[in-house]
Amino acid sequence: MTRKIIAIDDSEIARDLVVATLAKFGFDDVETFEDPLAALESLSGPEQTADLVLLDIMMPGMDGIELCARLRQLAQWRDVPIVMLTSRSDKESLSRAFMAGANDYLTKPFDHIEFQARLKSQLRLKSELDRRKIAPPARFVRDLPEAQEAAHRPFVGNRDTLLTALTSLKPQSMLSIYVMSIDALAHDTVDFSPPEREAVLQKVAHALAGILQPASDILVHWEDEAFCGVSLRHDARTMRRQLEQIQSDVQNVLIGLGNRMKGAPPTVSITLASSASQTPSKIMGDAFRALETIRPEDRGKIWVVGQE
Repeated sequence: MTRKIIAIDDSEIARDLVVATLAKFGFDDVETFEDPLAALESLSGPEQTADLVLLDIMMPGMDGIELCARLRQLAQWRDVPIVMLTSRSDKESLSRAFMAGANDYLTKPFDHIEFQARLKSQLRLKSELDRRKIAPPARFVRDLPEAQEAAHRPFVGNRDTLLTALTSLKPQSMLSIYVMSIDALAHDTVDFSPPEREAVLQKVAHALAGILQPASDILVHWEDEAFCGVSLRHDARTMRRQLEQIQSDVQNVLIGLGNRMKGAPPTVSITLASSASQTPSKIMGDAFRALETIRPEDRGKIWVVGQE
């Protein structure tokens, strides 16, 4: 299946690098723009769409954050993943980018492994959204018990809930952010069909929804197999003890699924980042990057950024 990717960056060198890197990953249908205003005009047509947008933050005339917000106002771009491209010195802008509707970010210069992992994650999200748009009518869902079950997945919140909360935070004495991933779904160790994946997530969501936590804490479904939580009170040591219980509860749910796990290991990987001085976007970025770098033999553990 051909994937179309849009890359918008005022640097010709950066655009060429993105195109070359995408070609190595097997993506040849790439349209690039130098001028953000020209890009907006071209992409505003009702028939214009793509599977992914790579968008530089720092550009003249209109920065990437404003362009992201403008694209999100257009119906055909509301569900298209947007990944922001940022320099290491401009990561403070990420909270505004997330509020504008960005899904993820990449830091220049790109690490090829990280680039490919984030690309795969966002394209998988787009495929799932497209699949849901053409899901069978309700009268046929009764013939798909797992899909029917997943349609009522009781997530306590979504990523917008969490991002809105983070961008409105006042300075905190301590902020902890953790990311939890269901290993069997994250790494394609088993070929789950979409309804089967949904059924597993539904069971996990029920377990997470029943966990008691302070009112100031937030736990949301981030995307696909990943969940993300935020605590405004606890330090890393206290959070680790709490996460050990969460990990145990979720793994017990996966074990209880029996044959529905199709032989996949019922492990859950969790990464935790805490700080009393860093910005929320930096703490969140640390937690997600730590998750992406876990080696296969180290899955199923709790990793505290800076301590492992």
